[in-house]
Amino acid sequence: MSIRQHLSTFFSEFAQDPSAGAGARVADMPNGSIEIESVTKRFRKVTASKKSYTTVKSDVMGWFKNRKESGEVSHFDALSDVSFSIEPGSSLGIVGRNGSGKSTILKLIAGIYHPDQGTVRVRGTISALIELGAGFHPDFTGRENVFLGGIMYGLSKKEIEARFDDIVRYAELEDCIDDPVRTYSSGMYMRLGFSLAVHTDPDILLVDEVLAVGDATFINRCQETISEFRRRGKTLIFVTHDLSSVSRWCDDAIWLDKGKVRERGEPRYVIDKYLGCVEDAEEAELKRRNEGNLSAENLPLNLDPRDDARGRSRTRWGNKDVEILEVKMSTLEGEDKWLFHGEEGVRVRVTYQINKPLKDLVFGIGVLRADGTEIHGSNTEIDDVSPPLPAENDTYPQTAAYEYNISRLGLLEDSYYLDVAAHSKDGLPYDYHHRLHNFSIRSSKKHSGIYNPPHQWSFEGDEEKFDKAESGVKFARRSRG
Repeated sequence: MSIRQHLSTFFSEFAQDPSAGAGARVADMPNGSIEIESVTKRFRKVTASKKSYTTVKSDVMGWFKNRKESGEVSHFDALSDVSFSIEPGSSLGIVGRNGSGKSTILKLIAGIYHPDQGTVRVRGTISALIELGAGFHPDFTGRENVFLGGIMYGLSKKEIEARFDDIVRYAELEDCIDDPVRTYSSGMYMRLGFSLAVHTDPDILLVDEVLAVGDATFINRCQETISEFRRRGKTLIFVTHDLSSVSRWCDDAIWLDKGKVRERGEPRYVIDKYLGCVEDAEEAELKRRNEGNLSAENLPLNLDPRDDARGRSRTRWGNKDVEILEVKMSTLEGEDKWLFHGEEGVRVRVTYQINKPLKDLVFGIGVLRADGTEIHGSNTEIDDVSPPLPAENDTYPQTAAYEYNISRLGLLEDSYYLDVAAHSKDGLPYDYHHRLHNFSIRSSKKHSGIYNPPHQWSFEGDEEKFDKAESGVKFARRSRG
């Protein structure tokens, strides 16, 4: 029997029993409600040993011999003792880092996974926008896949036929619905999958990062449809790294961290808690990385800043007549950190050691974006500042420090490097640190370019003048008189 004959038989059987594949119903719960109680989901993890790396031939032979798999077998908990409930008509956003268990929760609710411990109770029909078109068969036409996918969503053949024209029209695939889907572009594939999912008219809509893909028209259509679902009182569970979407569409939010619920509450509160944790982790990583930059491996090799014989790009060079011992960044109030917001001021403190008598000394500071674009550079000679030198009868080495204060960074979100240098007035390098100290900028405002200078907007109108001081943006409306 061919695949299409099997499909036809399946359609006929399903038409006699339209409840097949619709999922379990929980009679004592209202439609659109979800209860997750003490749920743990465990996955098997196989770590391959060096001896387990094989050729295709040895793998095939091992399969015929029923060979046991090699490597260390362990388990990890994608979710651990998770409990929460969702009322009908509510919109819940789930945030968290990659691997925190967000998609696992959606797949448990959709019935794709089953919990190892605990219970998942769901009442109502579900549409899962987890992997658009994941169930499509590439050799079937778009028409055949709509019928197959509709049945998987719990629709009868008659219901699919009644909605078929709307599904195709929404996906804008009227001209190619009878072509095999393997001939579709990725955008066409996604449009068909999304259109099918939303036309099942579910009680519960599960959305997992779908809005991060597709062209602008597709994304706008997704947003309009999800907004319509909310207006109609459908239950929405939304997983995304686009936190602004959580604030926009959700009235409740959960922060998952390593398979556990860390916070639940009003979306802005949960997002702020989550971002604070992310920034703390990034700050710790930047601190660890920068503290290791003055190790013996990075000591000056000679006066030549070009790549060495092993092809490594030099990050530090000089003759060590002056040696930079420590570089720290902090707020203007003195709080040490390497992760800043664009509106913050910064203090750079450099501790150095003079190892021999010098005729002159120049200190330099530079800020570079991660791609190498120079953002700012200055030195004591440009700014007419003379670093103090030891007295003629002083002993060596002499240790001292200087600070370089920037009242407002004004940089946009990105990764940056801080260059520091000590050299003579004729350019002889004593100690030069190039791309050795890394810091980052985070911002909630998505301006474009490199720098966000102080700026203001002014409008003339009929209303009285007003200022918006918090953002540093000034709006003025004046009477035409």
